[in-house]
Amino acid sequence: MWHDGRVTTDAPTPARSYAGMSAEDRVAERRARLLEAALELMGTKGASATTVRGVAEESGVAARYVYESFTSVEALHLAVFDAIAAESAERAIAALMAVPDHADDASRTARVRAVLAAMADLMLEDPRKGRVVLQEAVSSPVLGPRLLEESRRFAAMLAATASVGDPLAPSADLPAGLRLTAHFLIGGVAHAFAAVLEGDVDVDREELVDVLVELFLTVDARIVELAT
Repeated sequence: MWHDGRVTTDAPTPARSYAGMSAEDRVAERRARLLEAALELMGTKGASATTVRGVAEESGVAARYVYESFTSVEALHLAVFDAIAAESAERAIAALMAVPDHADDASRTARVRAVLAAMADLMLEDPRKGRVVLQEAVSSPVLGPRLLEESRRFAAMLAATASVGDPLAPSADLPAGLRLTAHFLIGGVAHAFAAVLEGDVDVDREELVDVLVELFLTVDARIVELAT
């Protein structure tokens, strides 16, 4: 077509490739490096010490590229938190679904152990992730509201699982007692993990899981009672 006396085309100009990577791939690669650098800083130095300059230095990515993927450093903090929360949910659901539910005590114990073991592995194998979601989020004005959202989501998953066996089923209309008990359990488990990460309690992974399973099942019996 003609435009200002020049012949133009409606076809977009293809993005140039560098080192075999498209523009989209380069953006994604930089974003991944920034997220990893932010996790390292948030998980070792704290969220307040995780700045644009610090993330740029840690990642080796120029500071201007931070704003290519994130509107602010706070948005980057949230992205790190959300990635850990998503991984937690994925691991919990996968662990739950991997154990058959025969609606008996042995099956319930096996499913509880599988989920708690998956969460312990996530928090303890990479303590940076545990610090971000269990410690930094508590005092951060940016991460705090998101932490409450995730606590509600996990409590809803627990209540729905106890009620209908499906962690993704709606839970808003379930009995109040059931939902409160689910919140109690989620909060208790989170604080127990935090105590271990902070060094307040010296315990190995197996003992941690054993104790949490025993406590969880004691309260879970009440959840089952409320759900029936």
